[in-house]
Parts: sequence; C-alpha cells; structure tokens
Amino acid sequence: METVIYLLIFQGFLGGYDVLWNHEWKEKLPTKPSAALEQKIHGVRELFYAVVFLGLAWLSWHGIWAWIFFGLIVIEVVLTAWDFVTEDKTRTLSPTERVTHLVLSMTGGAYVALLIPVLIEWSRLPSFLVDADYGVRSWALTVLGVGVFVWGVRDLWSGLALSNAARRISKPA
Repeated sequence: METVIYLLIFQGFLGGYDVLWNHEWKEKLPTKPSAALEQKIHGVRELFYAVVFLGLAWLSWHGIWAWIFFGLIVIEVVLTAWDFVTEDKTRTLSPTERVTHLVLSMTGGAYVALLIPVLIEWSRLPSFLVDADYGVRSWALTVLGVGVFVWGVRDLWSGLALSNAARRISKPA
C-alpha cells in the first residue's frame, strides 16, 4: 500500500501542475465557451479524485466497501477517457500538456494496478471502513484531497457557467 500512497501523492502534485500551468495559465479553459464540457468533466473527475485521496489517506475499505471503492476508480477511468476524447475534439494540446497527460496516465495505471490486489484482499474481509494512518503521507493526501475537491467544485461551476452563457448567446432575442 505504501507504493500506492506515494504514486497518489505524485499524481496529486503532477495533476496540480497540469491544472495550474496547462489548463489555467496557458489555455485559460475557464474562460473558453468551447471548454464547457471539458471543464465539467474535469470538475466531476476531480471530485472523484478527492474521494480517492481522502478515502485512502485515512481508511481501509473492507468487504463491500472495497467493491464500492473499485467502482469509483472505474468511473474515474471512464471520465479520463471521455476527457481525452473531448480534448481532442475541441483543442490542440501543447507538447507539454500531452506529455503531462501521458505521465499522469502511466502513474494512474500504476496505482490502480497496485491497488487492485489490495482491494481484492480487503473485499474478503468483513464490511467495515477501517481506520488507516500513513503518517505524514496521510496528511499529504488530505491536503491534496481538499485541494482537488475545491478545484473540482470550481471547474464544475466554471463548466456549468460556460454552458449557460453559450445557451444565452445562442437564444434569439
């Protein structure tokens, strides 16, 4: 589980870089009407990541909870695939963003691959959410989880606002 935690911390910091540098600074996605769907996908996916970061920072998911957690990860993977397709339809990614997304995908695949045997083991236990504590790593995941939650709400709000603005513009007076 230790390697999963380190990979998630790396994922959190690299994802933060991607959002701040590529999405905010270079592309200014929250201001582009063409990015409305992408912003909504980002927002929902970030909320799922908040659950992953916070959920693994302090809990072991035993029994049915392991399957619920696995389901959250599957939904996050589907959202990521949808995001890739949406990005390719609406804009050209810079080489920096493309490489960042590649590394994020590789890290994400690694943490999921290493977490699956843990989830299988947990699924065989009685159904409880059990306290876990990884010391400073739990606190790092907590900070990342709170940050990604706040940013997820912000991106979701941005995507909804961009969609509403586009609807108002397209309606005849």
